[in-house]
Amino acid sequence: MGDKKDGSVKAGPTFSKWSFRLVVTGIMALIAWYAGQHNVTAQEFNEAFASIPVTAIILAMFFDYGLDSGKLYDKIIKKPNNRMLGLIYAMLATGVFFFAFLWLITGNIATASAASVLVAGVVALITLLPNTGTSEWLLWLWLAETFVTAGKFITILPGVIG
Repeated sequence: MGDKKDGSVKAGPTFSKWSFRLVVTGIMALIAWYAGQHNVTAQEFNEAFASIPVTAIILAMFFDYGLDSGKLYDKIIKKPNNRMLGLIYAMLATGVFFFAFLWLITGNIATASAASVLVAGVVALITLLPNTGTSEWLLWLWLAETFVTAGKFITILPGVIG
């Protein structure tokens, strides 16, 4: 992790890696705090995640794949002269995805339940994490939640389409 390409060793991860990890840790803490403040149970989370339409899961997987394998992280984070600016760009892109995904799964952001907000936050966090776009984490989690809820919440298209 701290090795340079020329073989020399640095003291540890670069500032941008540490700042990225701190931001992700902060987001995880914010998601956990939100769940606690709104008394979201594990069952409510399971039902909300299982009710995500299949097409929305596929869209999120494409977004995640585009971020990771499309070298978008490199263009956003490493391209600017200021690495913190790159981190802010990545966070803004993820924030936009969070609100778009919340709208997609609820149909109306104003009427979103706490469990839906939590689910959209988890999906946005998974897409923000590097090296997740080529491993279908969202699909596997959706399949697990669908199995746990016995398939009662399977939908194909989001409510905003129909």
